[in-house]
Parts: sequence; structure tokens; C-alpha cells
Amino acid sequence: MLGSTLFVDKSRDRVRPVVNLFLDELEEIDQYSWASGTLAWLYRCLGQASRAGARGVAGCLTLLQCWIYEYFPGFRPSHFEPPVVGPDEAWASRWIGQPATGSVADPSVRLAFYRRALDSLTPSDVSWTPFHQRPHQAVRRSLYTGVIRFADIGEFYDPARCLRQFGYRQMVPPPPSRPQRADRPEAPGGYVIRIPESFDAAWDALLSHMVHIDMYSQPWRRYPYETTVDYLDWFVAHSHCRVLQDDGDADRLVDSAAVRFDH
Repeated sequence: MLGSTLFVDKSRDRVRPVVNLFLDELEEIDQYSWASGTLAWLYRCLGQASRAGARGVAGCLTLLQCWIYEYFPGFRPSHFEPPVVGPDEAWASRWIGQPATGSVADPSVRLAFYRRALDSLTPSDVSWTPFHQRPHQAVRRSLYTGVIRFADIGEFYDPARCLRQFGYRQMVPPPPSRPQRADRPEAPGGYVIRIPESFDAAWDALLSHMVHIDMYSQPWRRYPYETTVDYLDWFVAHSHCRVLQDDGDADRLVDSAAVRFDH
């Protein structure tokens, strides 16, 4: 379970020794935050996979794939309506046994197809709150802001950058936290992110290290993808807006997005 599902690397049938340390005290297994640890490991693997020299991706790809299916209906298996799962069933089990969308065999053609599909997405193509209209009411710690860890790996978790996934209007987020050291060369083997252990204290002080929605934002009023008037300009200035190169300028992108948001 740990080495082949949650903390998958590219070592095939081998497991990192650190994983076995979590099994030393079996009576404490239910005290660990397995979800945040799995997410921290996936974040690190996705960062490594983003390097130009990367040849694959590790991490809990079942989690990533199911997240894509939930938030982006256009990428779900064709002609399939996922069933409702029971309270004792894993949510991801509703996607079991379903073939991936599309049937193009050529990887390069398939890659080009998905890149175009991503660039063609509009805000209304996203299911912003697939699990709960106000997720933090069901899982309070989902609004925690700080560092999540798996063993010696730490990654920043910042829900202020994706408030629409919590049912709230997106505002310009505060500046991100900075690691103590960050090396992100083209070769994924040299990818190093170091975060001081002092950041870990935030996990045990939830009330003072979480996004306080009532003070920070307001529920969306007209549609689930609502933003403040200044957010789109900020987004274009700080993000890669398209997967494929765009011949248009940023102003046209903002204008077209604003039109979609208002209709």
C-alpha cells in the first residue's frame, strides 16, 4: 500500500526505507496524516516531472487522475456517469475499470490533443466544488496554510490561491512563502527544496495558520468561478496562461476571459 500506491517512486518493486519507519509503532498508524503526506510527496514528484530532463512522473497518480476526473468533466471517460459511492467506500472507487478518454494510439498526437483541450477550457468547463459546496465545513483542515510533509520532504500548501475550490470568490492571494533553498535544474535528479523545520509548528496551531474565509473573501454570488475585478490582471502577470504558445497578447486574454466570466 505505502510503496505501490501512496508514495510511489520509479524504483519498481523497491520501497524507500523511510516508509518502513512509519510502521514501527502500529498503534500510532491512525495518528498520522496520510492524506497530507501523500499530497506532499505528489507535489514533489510533479515538481520533478516539470523539469525539461524528466522522463516520467511518480507519486500517487491515482489521486491525480481522479482529481482530474472530478474537476474537469471534459476529461472523464467517455459516455460514463460515475455512480454515487457509499459512506464506507473510497471516493475514487467510482472510477474503477473505466477506460481513459480518447483512443488515439500515437503519444505525440494524444499529447497535442490534450494540450489543445487544456487551452480551450473556459471557467464553466470546470466543476469547482465537486465534493462539497463548502469543503472546509466538512474538512476544516483543508483551509490550513503552511507546510505539509512526507518524511524529510516539505511542500507549501496554500488554499488562498484556489479559493474557488472552496466555494468562495477568488481574490489576489498574498505573496507565497519562500523555501530556505530551492534548486530546480533541468535534470530532476538535482531538484532540491528545503524548508526550515520551524515552519512545522504551523501544523499544530491550526487556528492561527489557516485561511479565515470570513475575513479574506466572500462566497461567490453569481457563478462558482467568480473572481474579484483585479484578479485576472494579476493572474496573467504571474502565470503561464496557456500550454501552447499564444500569438495574442495578455490584454486580449484578460478581455476575453472577462467576457466569459460575465456571461
